Amino acid sequence: LQYFFELFRRVCCVANMRRRRRAWTSIPGAMRTLATNSMPPHTTRMQSLLETLLDAPSSGAVALSRAQERTIAACHQGRSVFLHVPTGAGKSLAFQLPALLAPLSHKTIVVSPLIALMQDQVTTLKRRGFEALHVTSDKRPQPLPELLARAQLVYATPEFLLRNTEMRDLVQLLAARGQLARLVIDEAHCILEWGNSFRPSYLELSKWRARHLSGVPMTFATATITDEAIGHIADMFGMNIVDDGTASSDHGAPSGSAATVGDRSQHNDLVLVQDIQDRQNLRLEVLAKPGSMQHAAAMIVRRVGNAPTIVYCLTKKEAEDVCLAIIRAGGNAGVYHGGLSRKRRDFVQKQWMVGKLAVICATTAFGMGIDRPDVQFVYHHSIPATLSSYHQQVGRAGRDGSPAQCVLLYAERDKSRVLSLSGPSDDLDGFASSGLHADVEEMASFCETTGCRKEILFTHFGQVFDATACNRNCNCGEPLAMDETHDEAEDENGDVGFGRSQALSKTKSSQGRSAPNRGAVEVYYQRVLNETKRLGLPKREALSRRVVEAILAHPPETEEAMACIRGVGETKASRFYTVFSDFRRRD
Repeated sequence: LQYFFELFRRVCCVANMRRRRRAWTSIPGAMRTLATNSMPPHTTRMQSLLETLLDAPSSGAVALSRAQERTIAACHQGRSVFLHVPTGAGKSLAFQLPALLAPLSHKTIVVSPLIALMQDQVTTLKRRGFEALHVTSDKRPQPLPELLARAQLVYATPEFLLRNTEMRDLVQLLAARGQLARLVIDEAHCILEWGNSFRPSYLELSKWRARHLSGVPMTFATATITDEAIGHIADMFGMNIVDDGTASSDHGAPSGSAATVGDRSQHNDLVLVQDIQDRQNLRLEVLAKPGSMQHAAAMIVRRVGNAPTIVYCLTKKEAEDVCLAIIRAGGNAGVYHGGLSRKRRDFVQKQWMVGKLAVICATTAFGMGIDRPDVQFVYHHSIPATLSSYHQQVGRAGRDGSPAQCVLLYAERDKSRVLSLSGPSDDLDGFASSGLHADVEEMASFCETTGCRKEILFTHFGQVFDATACNRNCNCGEPLAMDETHDEAEDENGDVGFGRSQALSKTKSSQGRSAPNRGAVEVYYQRVLNETKRLGLPKREALSRRVVEAILAHPPETEEAMACIRGVGETKASRFYTVFSDFRRRD
């Protein structure tokens, strides 16, 4: 009996080890960063919360990405954090977990741009057994203080937080008592993109925080923002950006404890955590836009079938028209935009989430925080206003790791449409007009390049991407072309269309040299901006796009020759000559 008992025990041990090894190896290498022995002091509780938040069984390891680990460590020390990670990388978890680890009496306020986004996150948290609340101007079943008393995570729009006197006073009272663990601004890019246009409450948050919540740490979270915008937001809130290396060493007192709340000097530092990943399961394509909306709709229907699909449109009317065209082409589609009633938007979103609608035609706001990992296609029927918007929207595809396709239908005429809609009209669903012309030109360069589009995307965010290592999951190296199902008869009607062998950039200079590729101009312009930033100079000291184009058209052999180019001069030549060295070698 002892022999069989020992044999049985050993078999069970081996089975457990194999199961744990499978669970460990099923987590991508970049995520296997926290094992039990490297956890903060409240190890068991943290692991239990993680398993519940992730809706996953115990595996013996905590599945956190490196960026999530750094953010949680910084929050654990009571620091303010700016988290910039791709769509689908788990930024919500990075601020939800510290909130749930805080004492029950301590609240975390999450400022969110959309009611639908708040509802989605709160519903998910409640389904997993956590006390969360979203507050709006709608009628409430109980007084606001009683509702807040039970919840650790409280979601609100910036307008409700600042305009509702009862809510504002309650939050300020929590801060005065040292019971406000953290103020989170989710989708932090909205501070600048929307605060400068139709939602000024976003800009007022910084002044309100300075007056009443200066001792409260903050978390800014977004999937789409440039380094320049991060710096601008830090300045608005009176914070100094510091490297996140300081956040991953020792573990101080938990956020919200007496050791952290009230330490104002610490909260003037903003720990920057960035992780721009190459999502290799996404194929990025840019195709010339068919001349008619019905042809574009037919092309989309043939390609996507009944696969989960988002079609982004520039305006509310365009979203409605494209939806109707897709239905006429035999597709199963619905429309979602800010002009519809909340009841209608909720209905369409739920129909799409459960698979009763295959295609949803939407404006830019759709998708923020939507938890659908199996989106196989993201189409852009018109050019997005900015590369940042494009990056965020394509990031909603393939979040389950399966192959997904992101297709942008480009026509040069759409540039003027974007610019014309940036005026007094409110039809452009959520874009600020500040600097829009430069953003649209950058987006057009991305579309028209025959170089690597991923390099342009990474450079836009101040990151480095080796184009030679591109695994061809963007259609780089190919001229802008029509979809293979395109009816070439459209071209005879004067509509925009390009054959596969027909590149956009055919212009010759006066000396017979090919004009530089617009994508190359954008890549080197961004490199100039990065060098300007590295030197600590203001943006006005950089070379303009036009000057960069002139340099690439006739690469100077010496620094002196570069100084002679109009718009350069000796000072700028000495700063930026080396930026173009690899282009001269390739030339």
